[in-house]
Amino acid sequence: MMFVFIQTQVLFAQSKIKLVDENTNEAIFLAHVKFSNLKTNDFKWAVSDEQGIALNPYNDSTQVDISFTGYEKKTILIKGNETLTVKLKSTSFGLKELVVTANFVPIQLNESVYKIETIREEKIISKGASNLREILNTELNFRTNNGHVNETSINLNGLSGNHVKFMIDGVPVEGRLNGNIDISQINMNNVEKIEIIDGPTSVAYGTNALGGTINIITKKTQAKKLNIQAKSYYESIGQYNFSTSIGFKHKKNTYKISGGRNFFGGFATPDTSRFKTWKPREQYVGSFILNRTIKHLKFTYILDAFTETMTDRGLPRAPYNISAFDTYNKTQRINNKILLNGRISPTYYIDITLAHSYFKRTRNIYFKDLTTLEQFVTESDSDQDTTVFNSYLARTVFIKKNDSLRWNYSIGTELKYDKIEALRVENKIQNIGDYALFASLDYKLMKLTIRPSVRYSYNTSYSSPIVPSVNLLYAANENLQFRTSFAKGFRAPDLKELYLEFHFNSSINLWGNPNLKAENSDHINISMDWNKKIKHHSFKISPKLYYSKINNLISLVKISDVDWKYNNVDYLTTYGGALNIQNQYKNINLAAGINYFGNYNSMFDNTNLTNSYFYTTDLNTSLSYKIDSLAMSINLTYKYTGKIKNLYLLDDNEVATSFIGNFSTFDASIVKYFYNRKINAVLGVKNIFNVTQVDMVGDVYGVSNQSNATSLNVLWGRSFFVALNFNF
Repeated sequence: MMFVFIQTQVLFAQSKIKLVDENTNEAIFLAHVKFSNLKTNDFKWAVSDEQGIALNPYNDSTQVDISFTGYEKKTILIKGNETLTVKLKSTSFGLKELVVTANFVPIQLNESVYKIETIREEKIISKGASNLREILNTELNFRTNNGHVNETSINLNGLSGNHVKFMIDGVPVEGRLNGNIDISQINMNNVEKIEIIDGPTSVAYGTNALGGTINIITKKTQAKKLNIQAKSYYESIGQYNFSTSIGFKHKKNTYKISGGRNFFGGFATPDTSRFKTWKPREQYVGSFILNRTIKHLKFTYILDAFTETMTDRGLPRAPYNISAFDTYNKTQRINNKILLNGRISPTYYIDITLAHSYFKRTRNIYFKDLTTLEQFVTESDSDQDTTVFNSYLARTVFIKKNDSLRWNYSIGTELKYDKIEALRVENKIQNIGDYALFASLDYKLMKLTIRPSVRYSYNTSYSSPIVPSVNLLYAANENLQFRTSFAKGFRAPDLKELYLEFHFNSSINLWGNPNLKAENSDHINISMDWNKKIKHHSFKISPKLYYSKINNLISLVKISDVDWKYNNVDYLTTYGGALNIQNQYKNINLAAGINYFGNYNSMFDNTNLTNSYFYTTDLNTSLSYKIDSLAMSINLTYKYTGKIKNLYLLDDNEVATSFIGNFSTFDASIVKYFYNRKINAVLGVKNIFNVTQVDMVGDVYGVSNQSNATSLNVLWGRSFFVALNFNF
């Protein structure tokens, strides 16, 4: 008999039960529930609805037998006037978990034609993660890099961050630096889970979604009438975070206000009072959420704001060390979102997204007198920069979903308008519009689901490609699924690549190119998921193979002694395979994975090179042990990041080998729950091996080495952390 946590509260005279997943707290839909009257011996069957609720038809004491595929059975007793929330334990590693990314309607994980990985709130808490970087840096397929302006970018299976789509509740995160989103600016305070698709979703989401998609799902509803949360975090490296939120539920409306501050004092080896390798950051975040249920529809309005000041204090200038140049980078984001989704008839669904994203980044360089502490803005125009970016999005998707029919479909439109204002773009202001129509068709043939999809768009600045894809799902049984996808993807040239006009100095001029073509790509993905329960062991084995070729790769090309211009000149090929194995034995969960891939860049075609592909291997393992009697869990995570190679051009145009060295990380944490899980405390240590830098030579794809450094900063050393979270 499984252990199940039951929380009781009296709501109505008629009793009912609400079924949720023990790990995710998501409602369990279509579970079979048998109500047996203990006085009359009568019984009736019911099925849980979309909220996981099943009504008790009796007013007397009742025995309730609950069963659902993928979960352990449970029998409970309820009285005639009480309501129980019952948490069921999964036996299939969350295969019944609901996901929405690229489907636009909640479906069970094992029914999605896309291979979707999820990171749940429980894992975010155990890692003490306050931003997306701290989550992804130990995930198997990801590499995180500290950029030359101290932004944190990622690499996914050999593809850099400008080929990955970042979204929050289906709305793209705007404000890319050198094509990358700074993932250390993506906050984890109000996150329910993260959904990750490894591979293109360009049909659904357009540009940048050719390598993968990361969709962060935030919390929008609450069960209680009043909910107050507070989170505090301290890390020995000099990081202090605090956030709080209050939510109020009135009839069909839920209101939530939250705010927080994240402070990082910077880090350097050896430590100095001024220059820091990892720059000091101070962030403020705030949000307002209104959620309303309208029959089977959910309406959500979200306003969130973010501001960050990153300080780069320069080294004292020789020979007297009495002055220095200090740089201040300030980032502001303000986002407004309107989300309307749900069922409009028994078989039709709608998903509407309206959003405005505002991004502003200001860079100012000051000359500072270290004797008087006075500072003055430098006179050079190239030292000061302000970029303002506005993006408007309107997406509407209609979905036909009837499980009793072989044919289902979805059709949608996406209208997107972007505008940039900056001194470093042609005419100091530019805009671009992209207007798309996309559709998909699901056809079920016995155990096989076939989904052909296509996207057509009109762009005001370049010729948009037609983007088709075909996804196949073969569900041999509930424990074994095979997935295959053949997809095209694309990345549109951004406004800076199209219209950049930057005179760095007398010897370097950077130019955009309004005649750029969109990058287009071909992808093949093959994966399998096998789940099996043997006595007390639950096994999951997930191998996959992948291949990507990106054409018309956009690169800066030297066109004269002083001029560099963006052009479509190269193609990039990446292929590899990964294997993940997981075993859950009672309260012990052990997982291990390996990812092996190689890439090739045609920019360095050379007949003298016998092997133009470069290969690398990543490994990770994790162990989680739950001690139910103590309301505690112990979590260990290890990752090996292999050496990665590439080719780069020397000043004399000779081709040389570049690389980033290998390194290992090991993290540990203990999570303790108090007061019926309303309070949790986390104590942990990050980077136990105390890794800070690895060897580096030249430019490696996705990581620029403009200063010709011999090492790369990957982590800020060993640190200890403690977190305390309240949820009442």
